[in-house]
Amino acid sequence: MIPVVTTAEMRSIDEKAIQGDVATGFSYMQKAGMGLYDAVVQMGLECKTDEIAIVCGKGNNGGDGYVVGRLLLDKGYSVMCFGLCEGEALAGEARHAFDEYIIKEGNFFHIDDSADLEGFGRFSLIIDALLGTGVQGNPRGLYADVIKAINLSGKPVLAVDTPSGLNNDTGLPARPAVNASCTVTMGYPKIGQLFYPGRSLLGKLVIKDLGYPVELAERNNSQLYLPEKDDFQKLIPPRKPAGSKFDHGLACLLCGSRGMIGSAALASAAALRTGCGMVHCAVPESVVPVMSTKVTEPVLHAITETLEGTPASAAADTISQLASSMQAACIGPGISHNQDTTVLVRKLIATITIPVVLDADGINAFKGCVDELRGHASDIILTPHRGEWERLFGPLPSEPVLLIDAIEQKAREFSLIVVFKGNPSIVVSPDGKKIVLPVGNSGMATAGCGDVLSGILVSLLAQGCTPFDAAILGTALHGYAGELASRELGEYSVIAGDLIHYIHTALNDVITHINTSILFE
Repeated sequence: MIPVVTTAEMRSIDEKAIQGDVATGFSYMQKAGMGLYDAVVQMGLECKTDEIAIVCGKGNNGGDGYVVGRLLLDKGYSVMCFGLCEGEALAGEARHAFDEYIIKEGNFFHIDDSADLEGFGRFSLIIDALLGTGVQGNPRGLYADVIKAINLSGKPVLAVDTPSGLNNDTGLPARPAVNASCTVTMGYPKIGQLFYPGRSLLGKLVIKDLGYPVELAERNNSQLYLPEKDDFQKLIPPRKPAGSKFDHGLACLLCGSRGMIGSAALASAAALRTGCGMVHCAVPESVVPVMSTKVTEPVLHAITETLEGTPASAAADTISQLASSMQAACIGPGISHNQDTTVLVRKLIATITIPVVLDADGINAFKGCVDELRGHASDIILTPHRGEWERLFGPLPSEPVLLIDAIEQKAREFSLIVVFKGNPSIVVSPDGKKIVLPVGNSGMATAGCGDVLSGILVSLLAQGCTPFDAAILGTALHGYAGELASRELGEYSVIAGDLIHYIHTALNDVITHINTSILFE
């Protein structure tokens, strides 16, 4: 797991690792430069034909720029460093980096007037080493002019640590801010880089490990993590070579109602496609004939219904008995806001002892009586989007740090695993473990995608994943399936059922360790 940090946490880690020693600081700067050099190579720049402009600010961000400039010169690239100050004004590691670049006879031009910005368009690549992650507020004067010139150049931009002008805590871009093609962030990803709108400025995000002592990161971050490829692979529930369907998970789903049969069909199909051995779907009696034409693999159980064709509270004992022979349950998708149905949900949550995915109308059942949720009898994975959360718990802040803190508080208070759906999605456990998952895209902003996630989650629970592991892996697989569907169909044309057709690819890619896009480099 990779720590995700605020700018203050990153500064603390860096300062404690360096302890004021310029030589140590410069060793970290050298590693940063190597990460930037590797990114240039990955971007396909040719040393024989391509010219590279590096725009360097006054601090260590600029120092990183001079280091990569020297490394590029060593490999025969044509480089021009544009400085916002003369080299004599630099200090510490940045001055050391500048001096080494000049010793290599690197070209340098001091920008002191906006007229000096003409001609950026002749370069094949611009490296933005202007402003670091700690800068806040709108760039002014020459800095603003340089950022505008970079954006107007029409050339690919490689950002050093962060696109200049992005607030790395809030994820809000200043005016102006650099729009990068690729960003190499140093040490650890910063929280604001993983949230929109700022994330749209990063282009491809590469995380460059600088080798900070592990204990420093553990002591100086808020325990928010981004999983690595290996982490997902370890969470996959094993298959049993001699096992039957009963050995690969039995799931009970209370989903669907008259007019909302699709929710039950999507959740059931997703659960089976994720590897569940058997799905038992409890649906209102009048829904069974239509449901049986939509899906053939689940076992359908007709339950008592209300006049409106929704699950009735009188069915509580039937469903509880069914769930008693299962390994996991899913309650909520498409069951409606009917008052008697909400009574049913609250009864089941207070009595069912197997792990439960509580989603959609299952969450809405506790609107106005959220205290009843404290009495849940089993582990709960709660899967709200912002609207569902706010109906239950009230308004949420938008700033990432405050948002995650608010989710963590309720997860602790109600002893819940929370999958807060969005882009990124956030997974929080009652003991304060926090995972950010920047997967998925706008193609998934369509009705029914949440039902697919519920099916994936209950399947992983039934197969033996712990609730927290199921929440992490299931959310990642769901987002990656959406990305795969969008590659094929385009983000405009994806519908929820398309995600089910890509679950197998998402699973296989994780299992075989293919370089998937569910993680940054």
